[in-house]
Amino acid sequence: MKKHTQDIYFTGYVTVLIKGDRPELFFNQLVQEKVLVWDIIKKDSQTCEAKIRKQDISKLRMQRRGTGYKIRFRSKHGFPFLFTALLHKKPLLLGIAISILSIFFLSNTVWKIEVRGVSPELEHQIETKLDDYGVRLGAFKLTLGAPVDIQQRLLQDIPDLLWIGVQEKGTTYALEGVPKTIVKEEEQPGPRHLVAKKKGVIVDMFVSEGVAQVGVHDYVEPGDVLVSGLIGNEPPPVNKDQKDKTEQKDTRKHVAATGNVIARTWYNVSAAVPLEETYTVLSGKQENKYAIQFGDSFQLPVWGFGETEFKDSQEQTSVRHLRFLRWELPIGMGKTTEYERVTKQVKRTKEEAIAQAEKLAKQDLQLQVGADADIISQKILHETVENGKVKLILYFQVNEDIATSQPISQGD
Repeated sequence: MKKHTQDIYFTGYVTVLIKGDRPELFFNQLVQEKVLVWDIIKKDSQTCEAKIRKQDISKLRMQRRGTGYKIRFRSKHGFPFLFTALLHKKPLLLGIAISILSIFFLSNTVWKIEVRGVSPELEHQIETKLDDYGVRLGAFKLTLGAPVDIQQRLLQDIPDLLWIGVQEKGTTYALEGVPKTIVKEEEQPGPRHLVAKKKGVIVDMFVSEGVAQVGVHDYVEPGDVLVSGLIGNEPPPVNKDQKDKTEQKDTRKHVAATGNVIARTWYNVSAAVPLEETYTVLSGKQENKYAIQFGDSFQLPVWGFGETEFKDSQEQTSVRHLRFLRWELPIGMGKTTEYERVTKQVKRTKEEAIAQAEKLAKQDLQLQVGADADIISQKILHETVENGKVKLILYFQVNEDIATSQPISQGD
């Protein structure tokens, strides 16, 4: 019966006293009317006590009419009666509501910001930017951006940051950053030559250590020694016919050859540009919609109703869940941003397509040879128009440093 009582606690039940002649017969009549009755106790010959469900009270009263039995309710049990009692205690209800709201508000407020892994100067920059974003002590978290948005803004606004992680731990924002560091190039530990890494014609050279083996206007192939790391005269070879075959000691000084050797190099680059092109870009216009989200799917819109006016758009959604103490609640504020996308169509003349192809080919080559190299001339070797595209093969002349280091072997 205890388990049965627990099952109907949420619907409610009452303890009732029946007074009259043979009251147990009255309970039998109730049972015949399909009224659930339990814990029947006979107090005396005129009184019985029992428990019935709250929903059966109306049947109890109807059954009593015309019988002469008297009914008295001794006690009420269950959630409905408890809730009704609370409604009559407004100060208590107000106190409970204020307590819950206070805990809810405090659980969704930023009370601590931790920044680790960076210098004090960089930490100050991060804290200043966080304050600009509204991430400060006492801020309500639902008004702040998502941690990934804060991370992206910090990386964009602080050039000295290589990476930063942003974590939301309850009422604490924990940030751990990695600053950018300038790594000094380590010098070769041993003696070395400077050799050509590609073919070309020498146009200029500067040697700070070592002996130049080539001069301006010389043509070199990959692997040719440009600057030797051996300083001094090479010992003469031993004549096999000489009686004294004592080999002379090599007294040349071994150094790490350093310098710059600028050579004229050549490249053939292919490029193709369509005469007509269609592409999609973001216009910069956007619309924000806000909704209260319950669980993973149900949303109740609160701002930004109806469909967007954009013909084509890109959607980005983020949800900030509410917290109660250390628990994350299945309710939160969702933000959906619609970015307008527009389709653009470009029509080019043949001359415009050729100019664009030359520009793209030059940009690709500059990325290949590096920013320090100079592209001094270009020439179109071949030009065709196929399948709506202008295709070019271009010839470029470049001045670039072709020297690379090579350790001196034992036999040199």
